[in-house]
Amino acid sequence: MKNNHAEHALAISVWESEGGAPNRSGRLYQYGRRVENDRSYTIYHVFTGEPAKVGSWTMTGLNKKNAARALHTLNRH
Repeated sequence: MKNNHAEHALAISVWESEGGAPNRSGRLYQYGRRVENDRSYTIYHVFTGEPAKVGSWTMTGLNKKNAARALHTLNRH
């Protein structure tokens, strides 16, 4: 049982570092961040699942730091 609790705590920690749930301010986020099989990050539109685009740049293959910055920027109103 202890192992399950440790696994769940780790999963929640990872989930929160990936963006977690929106805060309770009532603000809806349109973009999320996911880790791909190659350990790169993709910023995606949460309603369509499609990778986000800014101009001609598709937000795939990002490192963790750039993905965090892009996610923050795109979700800022």
